[in-house]
Amino acid sequence: MLVSLKNVSQYVSLEGLTPEDIANKLTFAGVEVEEIVKLASGTNLVIGEIKECVAHPNSDHLHVLKVDLGPKYGVTQIVCGAPNARAGLKVIVARVGAKLPQIEIKDGVIRGEASHGMCCSLLELGVDAKYLSDYQKAGIEELPSDAPVGEENVLGYLGLDDVVLNLSVLANRPDLLSIFNVAREIGALYNRKVTLPKVELKEDFKTKLVVGSATNRCSQFSAKEIRGIVTKASPKWMSEYLMAMGVRSINNIVDIGNYVMLMTGQPLHMYDADKLAEAKLTAQDDYEGDFVALDEKTYKVIKGDIVIACKNKPMCLGGVMGSLACAVDENTKNIYIESASFDGASIRHTSNRLGLSSESSQRFVKGTNHFQSEYVLNYAAQLINELCDAKENSNNIVYQGEEHKEKIIKSSVKRINDRLGTEFKESEIVDVLTRLNFEVKDTNDGFEVKVPDYRLDVTCDADLSEEVIRLLGLEHVKSILPCLDTKVGMLTLKQQRLKNIRHYLLSQGLDECLTYSLVSKKKQNDFNLLNNEEHYVILNPLTDEREVFRTHILASLLGAASYNVARQNKNLALFETSNMISKQSRSEHLAIVLVGQDIRQGQLVKENYNFFHMKGLVEGLFTILGIEPTRYRFERFVDANHELHPGKAANIIFQNKKIGVLGELHPNQIDKYDLGKTNAVVLEMDVEALLDAKVSETKMSPISKFPSVSRDLAFVLDANIAAGDIVRAVKKVGGSYVVNCEVFDIYQGANIAEGKKSMAISVTYRKDDATLTEKEVSDAEEKIKFELSRNFKAEIRS
Repeated sequence: MLVSLKNVSQYVSLEGLTPEDIANKLTFAGVEVEEIVKLASGTNLVIGEIKECVAHPNSDHLHVLKVDLGPKYGVTQIVCGAPNARAGLKVIVARVGAKLPQIEIKDGVIRGEASHGMCCSLLELGVDAKYLSDYQKAGIEELPSDAPVGEENVLGYLGLDDVVLNLSVLANRPDLLSIFNVAREIGALYNRKVTLPKVELKEDFKTKLVVGSATNRCSQFSAKEIRGIVTKASPKWMSEYLMAMGVRSINNIVDIGNYVMLMTGQPLHMYDADKLAEAKLTAQDDYEGDFVALDEKTYKVIKGDIVIACKNKPMCLGGVMGSLACAVDENTKNIYIESASFDGASIRHTSNRLGLSSESSQRFVKGTNHFQSEYVLNYAAQLINELCDAKENSNNIVYQGEEHKEKIIKSSVKRINDRLGTEFKESEIVDVLTRLNFEVKDTNDGFEVKVPDYRLDVTCDADLSEEVIRLLGLEHVKSILPCLDTKVGMLTLKQQRLKNIRHYLLSQGLDECLTYSLVSKKKQNDFNLLNNEEHYVILNPLTDEREVFRTHILASLLGAASYNVARQNKNLALFETSNMISKQSRSEHLAIVLVGQDIRQGQLVKENYNFFHMKGLVEGLFTILGIEPTRYRFERFVDANHELHPGKAANIIFQNKKIGVLGELHPNQIDKYDLGKTNAVVLEMDVEALLDAKVSETKMSPISKFPSVSRDLAFVLDANIAAGDIVRAVKKVGGSYVVNCEVFDIYQGANIAEGKKSMAISVTYRKDDATLTEKEVSDAEEKIKFELSRNFKAEIRS
């Protein structure tokens, strides 16, 4: 944001202040000044008149001039190479000793002719080339015929005696994209009165124009009609101010729109009223089609872009650029002025997509005051009346879709001082807030502050504290370290258990992965083995591959495995833990993928990964969490989507609730992920219940002094009965006598009926306080046989 101090001085006195003083004050108040720039510079300058211009005798392009510098300095000789040098021309002369931005002027002899100074162009005084015509850049500056010869305040005469501050306006201070508000800021910092222009405008007629909005992305739309304007060049003062603030002068109508935007921070747009099909303008965001802009280029408008339409034809791309169809030109007589408030995000998307960034779009993106349209329209109309010879002004018409609510913030001296670590008095705090145009009202427990509409950044008590300290100065904060209780940092129980899971898997030789939490819509339901909850979808994804927030990890981890296998890394043991979020729940998940072979002792021992490798990892995981085997079990998993191998997959049941699925990958899925001709075993588990599970402390028990007894049992039972159910039944019936039960043989085939299987188990009996007798062992064994026969229809084999 370029700020002309000469322009600011119209609204607040800068007497006694240097540009450096102002820049430092603003910077330390949180408004960074990046640089201080003079519009032009030069010493020993004077206005002269060329009295004589003759060709240089020793050059084909130089001239020898006799220049009158006025009564103080008389007539001097200057050698000049400018093609437009001629007798009678008023020029800028840099006398001997003058210091210009690039050179210092000295007495010299040029090809045998003495030269005592230099006739200057504005370019040589440091004026930016973008504000100059090709003619101005090619020669010396031609001054008006009434320019006073001998005038030494040349920069003042030219309106170039201005200093510009380049402000770095951050997103939290969009109000500073307005010269009026910069003046208010300087006035508050130096406690000086700020006087902004007062608008007195006569209403000559009621306009027939109708405005409205068919989208919530335009919350306010105001307009005014002005008749009988004359388009011509802007006055010198306006051109100078615009140039100082980085805007090239075009004509009085365009310049007034730019000037009012710079002063108030509110972008305007002018329509040629006679070029519209009807007196009706509507903001909408559902138009699709071509749009020919003021730059005569055609742009593609899509749904979501805000347009101001007349009979469903776009007359302006809201907040970005106007249409060529209703552009104001030298023949324009009647205009509509628009002052609207647009959604910043929409303007940013449109501006970025089309590559059309402007001063207007930047202001809408950062935020504008939605409740100043009446003042802005009247201020613009007053300038148009003065500079464009306008004859009639209409009333203002307003569409207001947003309720104007006063921002009232409650605070107190104590709360502000406690937050800042200061000891400010109430009078000091009230004085600061009042200087910032906040209205302060005392209450029983402190005070209430009414925030002006243009301060979009002040929304809470903490913001008031910030305003106080940035104006009064950070030097008031005491250099004392706060007293903090020293505490031992530690993880929560859930964090520690999750860390234990990761460390356990790492100790087993697995590698931890980190994959994207966002997936494509195509893959959102792949390997969704645990739940079918509704996903969160990103409204504005960077790519279709990262559009949906995943509710499971396994598909992403298989993608990582596929990537590695494709690069000859064929033996993999990968795991990942991640927080899964859906519209129904939020929980921690664990996924494991084993591909290829389990290799031990270098390359000596190799074994294809299978179901039992994964089952062993799961059992070990329960063990390190202190969860007894009796609290969980494995059940057969039936896969309707053919993602896991039939007969080699299981549900993990914990406290009678399914928390996970493990199994070997279906051959079709191995082909889909290009994992090669090898086995792959996978696991997806919701570990949230495990992280919250209550477990008893591990207790020490002495090794028994008494011997154990092992007995084997063989029986035939239905093939679909799980071995785990048999083991649990044996331990339950045997009670404290049974210390272990293991399956050591399962057989199906010859001599076993179809649909049956033979199972052999080894049962270990022991008492901790005495040696078991033969009768006690036999009685326990008989109970086990009876239970197996009764509950599982098992036939005991001899």
